[in-house]
Amino acid sequence: LKKRNMDGIVMNGIHRHRGFLDSQMFWLSFFLFLGTVLGTVFFNKMSAEMKSTLESWFSGILTSSEIVSADRYSLFVGVLKKRFVWILLGILICQAVFARILFYAGAVYLAFTSAIAVCVLTMHAGIYGILRFFGLVFPQGFFYTLAAYLLWIMVVEQADGKEKIRLWMMVFFMVLGIISEIFINPNFSALIFQLF
Repeated sequence: LKKRNMDGIVMNGIHRHRGFLDSQMFWLSFFLFLGTVLGTVFFNKMSAEMKSTLESWFSGILTSSEIVSADRYSLFVGVLKKRFVWILLGILICQAVFARILFYAGAVYLAFTSAIAVCVLTMHAGIYGILRFFGLVFPQGFFYTLAAYLLWIMVVEQADGKEKIRLWMMVFFMVLGIISEIFINPNFSALIFQLF
């Protein structure tokens, strides 16, 4: 009886472990982590000249006065163009045969570029570079993350009749992200860059 109980515990553990590896959340976390590691390694393998170029580029365009004095109309048009492409890509990913592969590739790319940005900012401002990165992506990053989460649900879950609602919610969060990126983020970023 004791041996049977032990076998049952072991089998439950194996099933739980397999269930974890089969879960989509695990793979999403894995690919985000992979992109972060690749971005960090890529940055550290760069030549000193390339690192210096990136640092000067970031420090040149990311001053608080330039952030605040940015032309709102030009900013609106630029952000709208970029995020509209994001929306179209999200819709196309949902329709694609290899939707999961495309989504996870996008997760790797996002984590990769974010890791490089954090590395450059920390090289320029030390540990405060992390806070500067937060300043650059808040609050629009919150809304974009919600939109990406809805896209991920549409990609990994079976059709249940709620796709149209999720799609409209995704567009809604993207619009909120665009508005906050244009009208809230410049002042918030300027404050963070002044403090740190």
